[in-house]
Amino acid sequence: GVPTATLDALIPAGAPRYPSITAGTASAQTLTLDAGSSLTHTSGTLSLSADLVNNGTYTGFTATTGGAVSLGGTAAHALSGSNKLSFYDLTVGTGGATQAVAVDIVRVLSLNGNLTTNGSPLTLLSSTRGDALVNNTGGGVVMGAASVQRYIDPSLNAGPGYRHYSAPVSSAAVADLATVGFSPVINPTYNTSATPSLVQPFPTVFGYDPARLSVTSTYSPFDKGFFSPAALSDPLTVGRGYTVNLDAAQLVDFNGALTNGPVTVPLASNRASFADGGWQLLGNPYPAPLDYSLVAPADRPNLEGAVYVFQSTSQYNGQYRVYINGIGGNPVIPSGQAFFARVAAGQPTGSITFRNNHRLTVPTGTTFQRPTAETRPLVQLTLRGASAQVWDDAYVYFEAGATAGYDPQYDAAKLPNSTGLNVSSVVAGQNVSVNGLPFPSPAAVTVPLSIGLPATGTYTLTAAQLLNFAAGAQPFLRDLQLNTLTDLRLQPTYTFTMNAANTTPRFELVFGAQQVLATASAALAAQVVVFPNPARTAVSVEFPAALGRQAVTAALVDALGRVVLRQELPAGRPTHTLPLANVATGVYSLRLQTAAGMVVKKLVVE
Repeated sequence: GVPTATLDALIPAGAPRYPSITAGTASAQTLTLDAGSSLTHTSGTLSLSADLVNNGTYTGFTATTGGAVSLGGTAAHALSGSNKLSFYDLTVGTGGATQAVAVDIVRVLSLNGNLTTNGSPLTLLSSTRGDALVNNTGGGVVMGAASVQRYIDPSLNAGPGYRHYSAPVSSAAVADLATVGFSPVINPTYNTSATPSLVQPFPTVFGYDPARLSVTSTYSPFDKGFFSPAALSDPLTVGRGYTVNLDAAQLVDFNGALTNGPVTVPLASNRASFADGGWQLLGNPYPAPLDYSLVAPADRPNLEGAVYVFQSTSQYNGQYRVYINGIGGNPVIPSGQAFFARVAAGQPTGSITFRNNHRLTVPTGTTFQRPTAETRPLVQLTLRGASAQVWDDAYVYFEAGATAGYDPQYDAAKLPNSTGLNVSSVVAGQNVSVNGLPFPSPAAVTVPLSIGLPATGTYTLTAAQLLNFAAGAQPFLRDLQLNTLTDLRLQPTYTFTMNAANTTPRFELVFGAQQVLATASAALAAQVVVFPNPARTAVSVEFPAALGRQAVTAALVDALGRVVLRQELPAGRPTHTLPLANVATGVYSLRLQTAAGMVVKKLVVE
């Protein structure tokens, strides 16, 4: 016969050196690792046309990278041996593969043919390294049960807190939420109690049903929707979400048949009877991240366009990451993650169909950032208090097709954060976290803001993003209490003190031509001293006590209106120094945005 170009390979025990694959492609038919031998595979590809027998130690990855194993060709493959196989990336060819040994996947399992577990463990790992996923675009599936891990990111809350889960497998039950250090607690008495917060034992697992808004209890209308499962054997419905109060150190492991193909979830709404109705706790049904920007309107009839992902900040509090129409946080919903969506007003029912083409085929981060370059005029306001771990965002943007009213495909209703820290804009009396306005806009647009605070104190509003505004259309922040108007280009951060019980509207965003800025009284402005003037290498600014209690933003503006120097002057100091070493000679306006208004001083630089 004709010899093949690829032969069987054996890595024997007792060798003085063992092989490693760090680049390129290494090929064999069957590869066998004897007991006591090893193979290190940190990059490149191991291509096998037959079997992999691991009686030794196969190391397929490091802390930052790993190798790809390809079971190619049309023949069936076997994964066997006495020791577990942990793959970074594994591709199963059209001939398929059968397990006779435990297999872990660190990153991607790509299936061009079927992988039959044959009763052997198959685990998709989740850790600080990332979450493993299954890519079914090649037409293959996993035949048999698998385990999908769900690691909790502890960066916002390393302790106990509510985490919103969704099962990426069928036949999972509430009991499957148990971990080495956590046992789920259910209590059906919670569902009929008028004082559910007093029920003992208090449940740690909840589903959500908007039909429950009619129950009588001490909870807010939205919170009435949460219910305790009746039994630990109750199923975790595929495509639905569940909130679980557990510690961030716990690693939940879902076991069952991996979800693949279309999943349709019918949705009933009672918004006609309850203003807070229509909310649905849904979940990514797949063992892969879901990109919600790929879910077409036809796949979510009668649903509003926004989704809300809860981020725990303490045991009972958290904040929502909102996404709609390319605005807000990342649209990627990780495997095992639940999220809120809402049936539109006037619609008694809706539905959502998840599809394979909504899935990602490579891992992606879930960082809180914009997924693509933005071309629309947009301002993102971030409200913060004393804790760096807690914040809230509101977005206002302009796009053709949006209106000044509430548009469910352009605007996102405000789902209040349980932290008590909330910022939103107001559309027709409704608080929204994302506000889409028509483009081009009228000459001037005023957008009321709503502020909710957990406690009386000092807070900041920051223009975290200020994008694509033409000259004369930039946003200003109006403080109705202090009668000030702040140009957010010159002073992106505004510090204020506010009583948490105050419900009087205080702030507005004003878009349009250059506004008449509120100015400090002539008497106060006259007490601001700029010296020396003319100046050369530095200039000092001295404030009276009335203007120095809060931080001041100083902006040096040249004759063409360009800001050549900007500096924050901290509160509590009567005198500040601005360096001028890199400022060209000329006549400038020194604009000082104070709590009492704008103070403008002429400054000559020699």
